[in-house]
Amino acid sequence: MIEFPKFQCMVSRNEEDYDSGIQMYFMKEYDLAELLNRLMKVDEPRMEEYKKMVEFIKSLENYIITGEKAADFSFLEKMEGERGWANDYKILSSENRAAHVAFRACRKTIEVMYYYRLVSRKEGFSGRFNAENFRAFLLMRDILYKRSSDLLKN
Repeated sequence: MIEFPKFQCMVSRNEEDYDSGIQMYFMKEYDLAELLNRLMKVDEPRMEEYKKMVEFIKSLENYIITGEKAADFSFLEKMEGERGWANDYKILSSENRAAHVAFRACRKTIEVMYYYRLVSRKEGFSGRFNAENFRAFLLMRDILYKRSSDLLKN
């Protein structure tokens, strides 16, 4: 092999390099959706909220790929979040499985945000990776941190 291979990107409709970030964005998005699905099982009182988060992520993927309108994420604005990491090591060292999964989802949200922002800077992707939809991930991060911290207290 003389050159690194490329992959066919569904967003740009071009051959993209594997380090373009777009494929990693989707992989991290899937990881986040998987963690939210796990949260539905271990934190049943908030199951409906996690379902809505997964549905938003799915709709955002459709928006990025096809241009189809993303779902409204105003439900996130009504949920209580918390910035800061006052309980991070308490959560990590606790025996509370639900708190662990919520905190892992919070951290995974940050990874999604990283790749979202990285891809948003690339020509051809910036239109669909906009600041408004990025705000949903900011809200999710704070909501998931708050929930992990609250679960720790229970």
